Amino acid sequence: MKRKSFFRKFLACAAGTATMISCIAAGTVANVPITAAADSNYAEALKLSLYFYDANQCGSEVEDNPLTWRSNCHTYDGEADLNSAVGLSSSSKSFIMNANGGSSKVDVSGGYHDAGDHIKFTKTMGFSMTSLAWSYYSYPEAYESTGSKEHLMYILKNNADYFMKVTYLDGNDVVAYCYQVAGEGEDHSNWAPPEDQTMNRTTYWADSSHPDGCSAGLMSSCLSATSIIFKDAAPDYAAECLKYAKALEVFANKYPQPGTDGYGNMYQNSNDSNDERAFAELWRVLAENNGKLPASYNPTYKRTGNGCYNNSIYDYDKYTWDKLWSGYAALLTECGYDTNTYIEEMKFEMNNQGGLSSSSYNGNGWGASRYNCALQMLATHIGKATNDNSYYEAAKYQMDYLLGNNPTGYNFIVGYGDKWPTHIHHRAANPGVGDPEKNTEAKYTLFGALIGGPDSSGNYQDHENSYQFTEPALDYNGCFALAIAPLVEKYGGDVSVADRVIKNASEIDENFNFNIWGGNPEPTEPTTEPATEPVTEPITEPVTEPVTEPVTDPTEPVTDPPTEPTEPVTDPNLPEASRYGDVDCDGGISVNDIVALNMYLLDTNANTPNVSQQGLANADVEKDGRIDLSDSAKLVNYLAEMIPESELGKANN
Repeated sequence: MKRKSFFRKFLACAAGTATMISCIAAGTVANVPITAAADSNYAEALKLSLYFYDANQCGSEVEDNPLTWRSNCHTYDGEADLNSAVGLSSSSKSFIMNANGGSSKVDVSGGYHDAGDHIKFTKTMGFSMTSLAWSYYSYPEAYESTGSKEHLMYILKNNADYFMKVTYLDGNDVVAYCYQVAGEGEDHSNWAPPEDQTMNRTTYWADSSHPDGCSAGLMSSCLSATSIIFKDAAPDYAAECLKYAKALEVFANKYPQPGTDGYGNMYQNSNDSNDERAFAELWRVLAENNGKLPASYNPTYKRTGNGCYNNSIYDYDKYTWDKLWSGYAALLTECGYDTNTYIEEMKFEMNNQGGLSSSSYNGNGWGASRYNCALQMLATHIGKATNDNSYYEAAKYQMDYLLGNNPTGYNFIVGYGDKWPTHIHHRAANPGVGDPEKNTEAKYTLFGALIGGPDSSGNYQDHENSYQFTEPALDYNGCFALAIAPLVEKYGGDVSVADRVIKNASEIDENFNFNIWGGNPEPTEPTTEPATEPVTEPITEPVTEPVTEPVTDPTEPVTDPPTEPTEPVTDPNLPEASRYGDVDCDGGISVNDIVALNMYLLDTNANTPNVSQQGLANADVEKDGRIDLSDSAKLVNYLAEMIPESELGKANN
């Protein structure tokens, strides 16, 4: 499902020319809106990115999700045995059994796999879904203009359903909750798609005798943020989410110790849960107050000076699933709390991680793309708060790098653009033959997945076992959502490209109904209009900026050209055509000929010799004695390989 690079470049040029025609005709060239670079379509990237979550869905409802290639998996999580659960006290176990009619079997099915493996962590789910909800909270127009809001809500609800299902309340108090399903060793040793796995999946639980303040805080943040998104569309559901969010926040504050069991070396908690509890408090207050901070709000974990929070607990680290302070500062700034203080905190955090520039990629850390996106989040928050466009430009450069403007030529959002990595470390999309060392090409396109990408030196290895570079994860896409949404709102993009990708991708059900809650997400009709000013009567699909190419060539030829800026040229004394379509008379037919013809037609004086008489004769590809934009449209169809050259110079009947 690769797209032809020539076709992409051609459409970009043709679309740009069409935009110029319409703007000059309307006298508005000076007011053409800022759009993304020709090789970056932020609207496309955002819309496609949501499908990664569907690829990582787990449980008995997977076969009903938007992807045609995923099936139900790990359904036996629905009968997990409490007798083998880790972390439950005897009293907690008795409470859960009583809640389940005396059975020792408990349902922990559902949720989302963490990465290319199939562990389920509430920490990484909580972080990613909080970030996803936050990206809509901050930049709703990005989702509404791309018709992505319902998809986002579909994902958030699936996750929130899982969180509430695995959390057991006694009234408003948490008794216990399952924070992890499957251990690192038992999962990572099995290179098989989740649909085929039958190995043991240990469940790990938190209760008062075995707490985990970190996961409880992130689950609370996620449920509070989700309740904000659902408040208007499904108020009863939003209230239920907030009820569990409050209970989990209380649990985290009462039992703040970080958990240890099951996490392994890769996902071990930090030394405290202060940042998770601070984030939970902030999101809960926002959820209780219609997304606003009350004037009386006094954060428990406010900055006290000298670059630190209470008693130096701030760690100057990245915004990740276990490091939330910089995100906390960004959200407080966005909500208008002590903005000068927290703007400086964000600047300090960003510079401490190497900063962002408009000339070099920051690729530090394992799975560098997600850390880069986290820094982009800080940059756009600073830029918005200070009205300093240089921060946006730095974020834009970094995002363009991830979307293909880099030495490798790869787009590191899989399925976006015309070249992306294919040897992905993801057992569902790339089941291979049981051995990742064999480096097989992925069987399915893992649409929307942000993979680790290149390191700080620009090195990248497209190998399924080089998981530093080729593995995606929930937290990666959560950071990506926070990075891409502000760029969609500021620079725009052409969502019709993503719509064509979705329509033509065998992996995606284009007609899927995301509204599983029965409410009205507003808007009810997903828009396919771009975020910036549309052109009038475009040559092919509606575009406002140079775009990446569609998955497949259009099936219908162009028949409706743009509004003509001048009268068509007719001249009975033109010579015979030497080669129809060769407007610039260089012996070939290329995009340059369309540009030459359109620029000639733009001239208010049709006798201006910017195209030779021989060129005009060659331009009459409709062979009707007229040189106009219908000839340009026919050249578009030829260069798009929709008609053969023999049709050029052939009169229409």
